[in-house]
This record gives sequence, structure tokens and C-alpha cells, in this order.
Amino acid sequence: MTKFRFRLQKVMNVKQCIEDRKKQDLAVAERTLEREERALSSLHDLEEECRRAVLEQRTGRIDIAWEEVHRARFDRLMRDICRQIEAVEHSRRRVSREREELVECSKERKTLEKLRENNLIEHMREWLRSEQKETDEIGRDTYLRKPKKELC
Repeated sequence: MTKFRFRLQKVMNVKQCIEDRKKQDLAVAERTLEREERALSSLHDLEEECRRAVLEQRTGRIDIAWEEVHRARFDRLMRDICRQIEAVEHSRRRVSREREELVECSKERKTLEKLRENNLIEHMREWLRSEQKETDEIGRDTYLRKPKKELC
């Protein structure tokens, strides 16, 4: 019998390549998210340092110039934190989108694999049927060629 050949093998190969690329895209997105979250964490640490510096400064005399500089620094830091929060949210949405696309690609590929498996099973059944048919024919021919013994 002929060798099994899945007629959608090229499509399945393309789906596998797409899935691999989606895995890479997801990994890049996750690394970006991790980097953005670390940057946000460091900004929060700076914010905490600024708050401590203000508390330490307020225990003594009030220096208007220092307060003004510190206020400007704190305001800039808060704007940076807001931008970084937006960047983290954008990265989270990207990771979520990449993950959904990967799941969809994976489903499509698994569907093709299941179809290939079913086709292979059907191919094997056909092969077994043809083998059984040949065996039956050989047995029948052998039986028909044997001389018949006379019944007494």
C-alpha cells in the first residue's frame, strides 16, 4: 500500500512556524512588561526617598528654596510615575493580546494535528483491510488448489 501522506502537511508546517513566532513575540512582550514593572518599582522607590527627605527636612528650619526645588522634583517624579503606569498597562495589554493570539494559533495547529491523526488511523485501517483481503485470497486459492480427498 502507498505511504501515508497528509494532504494538509504544508499548512500544518506553516501553522507551526506561526505558533513559534507567536511564542517568541509573547516572550518579548513579557520581557518588556518585566522591564517596565522594574522601572515603575524604582520610581516608587524614588518617591519613597523623596517623602522621607521631606519628613527629615521638616524637623528643622524650613528652607523655602529647598522646598521649591524639592516640590519641582517631586512633581516631575509623579508625572514620570503616571507615564510609567501607562507604559506598564500598555505592556500588560500587549502581553494579554500576544497570549490570546498564541492560544488561537495553538488551537488551529492542534486541530490540524488531530485531523492528521484521524487520517493516519483511517489509512492504517485501509491498509489492514487490504492486507486481510490478500491473506483471505491466498488462503482461498490454497484451499481450492488442494486435491479433495474422497469421502468414504
